[in-house]
Amino acid sequence: MKEFRLQPKILFGEDSLDYLKTLKCKKVMIVTDEVMTQLRLTDFVTNSLSSTTEINIFDKVEPNPSVATIENGLKDFFSFEPECVIALGGGSSIDACKGILYFAYKLYKKLNINKKKIFFIAIPTTSGTGSEVTSYSVVTNGEHKIALANDLMLPDVALLSTKFLGALPAKVVADTGMDVLTHALEAYVSTNANPFSSSLAIKSIKMIFENLVTHYNDRKIEGPKRNVQFASCMAGIAFDNSSLGINHSIAHTVGAKFHIAHGRANAIIMPYVIEVNTEANKKYYEVSRELGLPANTIEEGKYSLLSFVRILKEKLGIEKCLKDYGVDFETFKREIPSILSDIKKDICTIYNPNKLSDEEYIRLLLKIYFGE
Repeated sequence: MKEFRLQPKILFGEDSLDYLKTLKCKKVMIVTDEVMTQLRLTDFVTNSLSSTTEINIFDKVEPNPSVATIENGLKDFFSFEPECVIALGGGSSIDACKGILYFAYKLYKKLNINKKKIFFIAIPTTSGTGSEVTSYSVVTNGEHKIALANDLMLPDVALLSTKFLGALPAKVVADTGMDVLTHALEAYVSTNANPFSSSLAIKSIKMIFENLVTHYNDRKIEGPKRNVQFASCMAGIAFDNSSLGINHSIAHTVGAKFHIAHGRANAIIMPYVIEVNTEANKKYYEVSRELGLPANTIEEGKYSLLSFVRILKEKLGIEKCLKDYGVDFETFKREIPSILSDIKKDICTIYNPNKLSDEEYIRLLLKIYFGE
């Protein structure tokens, strides 16, 4: 028996934050980063809550949140004992909030404490991770990224508002936008895909194809900004139901070891994974046909998609390979055994179309490094 899950409730539009006025929770914890506090973007949330609501703001989340940050957040969580938590920020803040909840529930269970589920609201301020609609979280432990998966981390409500998106730097738009494309494309070719996840994935790919470059060039235009946000959310629902693939497995470990933003790591890696995933050739062909790219044969369709991805990367100023990014080869070469070990352990590897041998992985990693 297969399942397709539609959760959380998604509220969107410029008045979506008005939902917070309906909350009956007396104690609310907001998980975010210092920039959101400094720019007073947290005010959009706090001003929408009831004046009688007691609020605790944990704003110590860094990019690629660490286990130490989760531990500090847990201390705040247990000290404050909120009825509701609100994750406000990009994927890092939402993932950190999920990590806090994940380990809080683990501790409750270990201590035999029967605790009511904490009401969880996610408010994304970037369009990329789709974390507001998934049961996944990624936390960093040294040079390793740990992927967590648990239904208790799935938000109850996701609030989408473009008012947070206009001030994003172009580089962030490029990185997060390519993260959306990676999510959607991997969800579409996943061996665990189904007609429901695939329909959302293909729509997300089309919306990125039609809107990302325009949004990158001018972050003030409302239509493309909104459509990229929708694409991110749809891709999140798609991969939460179908899982991802080795594009993400490699990005997790390479990004952690060489301090590369997650979306950029995915973008650098993407063409080389498309090339190696020969079992997905027909699906890549289907994507090209949906995008109106040349696809008279399966082979032509696949390579049309490859060309599109390469051109898109160039338009967004994304490096062709890890060498161009500035990763030292000797360091990279030394890390290959560790990278290979991480890929095999990553939950995203399970549903990749092709099952690669160690030798094939090493050849792929060298292509990702040299761009050849």
